[in-house]
Amino acid sequence: MTLHAPLFVAALILGGGAAAIDGVAGRDDMTAVALAEAIVAGQMPRVFDLRSHAEFETFHIPSATRITIGDLMALDLPRSASIVLYGDESARVAQARAVLRFRGYRHVASLRQGLYEWIARVHEPALAVDATPAEREEFDRLAALSRYFGGRPRLDVPRAELHPSVETALLVAAIRRRGC
Repeated sequence: MTLHAPLFVAALILGGGAAAIDGVAGRDDMTAVALAEAIVAGQMPRVFDLRSHAEFETFHIPSATRITIGDLMALDLPRSASIVLYGDESARVAQARAVLRFRGYRHVASLRQGLYEWIARVHEPALAVDATPAEREEFDRLAALSRYFGGRPRLDVPRAELHPSVETALLVAAIRRRGC
């Protein structure tokens, strides 16, 4: 057994409590819109996708790098780097965050609601057919972000369809079928 294996186990055990506390307190989450704005502004946080290779190849956030929790043990970035994690399992994201914190990285965030929020708010923002002026203003801002990342803003959507509870995999499959 190498030295890294016991450290990895210790990080998961010790970091589990911190990850649980972070999850309860809601700290260290980044919204998809905030991430998109940071990328557009040139702040370029390091974005890591913890999903499978096949899922990553199907669709991922622009600038994201696919990585495993094991790879994080060898990650060589400045400890001051801003890191954003997302994946399809919240437990895996919490473990990855704990590993990075154990290794001394302090600016580690999880993408709130993961890829689903990226698709719903950045890739395909929607404007209700009966939108208020404030909603139209917010949509204009999101539509500009969407176009920057090659997304497709949707206009005149029935209000009942604005926030469907659809699995991320189905959303990604729908985007893939359209050729995006």
